[in-house]
Amino acid sequence: MTIMVADVMNAARDMAAKLEVPVRSVIAFSAYSDFSTYVEIDGDDLHWIVAERAGREVKRRITHNLDELMHWLAVEVTFDMASAWGMKQQNLFPECEVTGTDRLAKQVELLRRLDGSWAAQAQVEHNDAHSHAFG
Repeated sequence: MTIMVADVMNAARDMAAKLEVPVRSVIAFSAYSDFSTYVEIDGDDLHWIVAERAGREVKRRITHNLDELMHWLAVEVTFDMASAWGMKQQNLFPECEVTGTDRLAKQVELLRRLDGSWAAQAQVEHNDAHSHAFG
């Protein structure tokens, strides 16, 4: 079954609504700035691409599964949202330090709005990445 742009857009609109952000915060179909992420659809292949200056590709993932693509987009958009939240908190409360753990907690909270398994996976991946630091 070929996935159409309309299928991807419907999923992106749903995600944007749940996160209360514009759909353009969730998805693009071409590079729009330095270090932007965008999606290309080629038949059954869904490409998640990161481009740097002048549109030079630095990373590409390919899937045939719309849910997997949406997971990749969700991780990215919630990371950006959690980072923006952290900067806002730091500006509002300069006496309080916002840590990476605080930002992760915010990202997990946002991912939980979309899919509980995505939130759990983000937490596990964070714990795995930091388990050797104290082991």
